[in-house]
Amino acid sequence: MSMTSGRAPISASPMLDLLRTETRSRHAALGASAAMVRLFEPTYTAAEYRVHLGRMLGLFEALEDAALRGATPGDPAPPHRRSIDLRHDLRLMGVDAAGIDGFERCRTITQFSAGGMRGYTYVMLGSMLGGKLVVKHLRSVLGPAASLRFYGAGESGAIGLWETFCADLATAPHADARAICDTASAVFDAYAGWL
Repeated sequence: MSMTSGRAPISASPMLDLLRTETRSRHAALGASAAMVRLFEPTYTAAEYRVHLGRMLGLFEALEDAALRGATPGDPAPPHRRSIDLRHDLRLMGVDAAGIDGFERCRTITQFSAGGMRGYTYVMLGSMLGGKLVVKHLRSVLGPAASLRFYGAGESGAIGLWETFCADLATAPHADARAICDTASAVFDAYAGWL
């Protein structure tokens, strides 16, 4: 992901380069999945978007819970709970509390390995940055009534969070490299499998 915010580009660290290399094929496969391709089609509907948000809620709650269980005192704080944004979007898109509770929840994610939390954060923050493209497209297809908080509408802090993460990643212990890459890969695999 390249940052083009008018600022100087973030210097790549060996750990960031390794993460990108290790997850490149998974990232590409996720982007090419039927659910993500459909999200960008001009005939996408608000009803499909509600189902998509519910599906994301079922995944992100599980990922966030696993991250909380797997975090250790030395890990950087994970990004904010995006499931809160999903619930917000679903409510604004007309789904009541019972409907939100009725969405299927992912049950296959248990916990991430010790030392791997930066891999989780890499995928979560990367998806926040990539969400800007989704917002632009869905605004044009669904109009202003679509609630796009999960994908970052109105958010201005994602780039700052990414920069902070990259600085932290550059200080990660070399011994954690495998756990970081394995965790990022596991998150990508869970994401793709759930979609």
